[in-house]
Amino acid sequence: MLLPRPGFPLCEVLCDYHGVEPRYYDLNPDRDWEIDIDSIARLADENTCALVVNNPSNPCGSVYSQAHLADVLAKAEELGLPIIADEVYTGMSFSEDHPFVSCAAVSAKVPILSVCALSKRWVVPGWRCGWVTVHDTDNILKDAGIPDTLLKICQITLGPAAPIQAAIPAILAAGPAELEWKKRLLASLSDSAQYCMERCKTVPGLEVASDPQGAMYIMVRIKPDAFRDINGSIQFAGALLEEESVVILPGECFAYPGFFRVVFCGSITSLEEAWDRIEAFCNRRYIA
Repeated sequence: MLLPRPGFPLCEVLCDYHGVEPRYYDLNPDRDWEIDIDSIARLADENTCALVVNNPSNPCGSVYSQAHLADVLAKAEELGLPIIADEVYTGMSFSEDHPFVSCAAVSAKVPILSVCALSKRWVVPGWRCGWVTVHDTDNILKDAGIPDTLLKICQITLGPAAPIQAAIPAILAAGPAELEWKKRLLASLSDSAQYCMERCKTVPGLEVASDPQGAMYIMVRIKPDAFRDINGSIQFAGALLEEESVVILPGECFAYPGFFRVVFCGSITSLEEAWDRIEAFCNRRYIA
């Protein structure tokens, strides 16, 4: 199975558990974290079962354009690869230049399993309620038994509590109140993302390769050899936690050393304190 790099680590864990070999295609940090389509072609072979596309992205905060997704799905069609579209952050785009577009809206020629959930878009992470939408082409997924298998999984595993299930129809109805709430949420995330980008520019040794356009994450690059007694993002994260009590995830968590992930869904006040501490840490350790 082809997975994005950087990408959410649980995908590799599940592949390993089920005996599926994970292979990583690259995202381009200096081009809005777009997919390196050539790397997909190099990795795929007759044993490749699927291509995972995460959009909007955790950990990158990227939102792919319709044109870019069209190129990705054209390559998937050429290689005969079905898509597992991790679209848990559906609709969470706060950039007017990068509206969210689902994979299934781009091509009807590629079989797609679209994975979505309540947890992120509606900010209820503890609810653990999601769904898979099957977009089939020429009954490829049906003939492979995918819909039947999904149904069996739903029948043998414990689902969300009944009150949560009962609330779903009203949540998905998306009335005026929900739409207004979503506008406020995206505006708040946009303000927080902008604040993080502005603060990062003032911190020596750090830089943002591509501005986030959605979700609630930003990947920060650590400039090579910029800090005293720091060799890589794991040491950076450990020292920052020890000295300033600020928790970040090093890029190794996402198969991408040299970067770290910041979650910006907190208030500006809490982000201000966090960045004050990050800046103080970097100033102490920076090699001028």
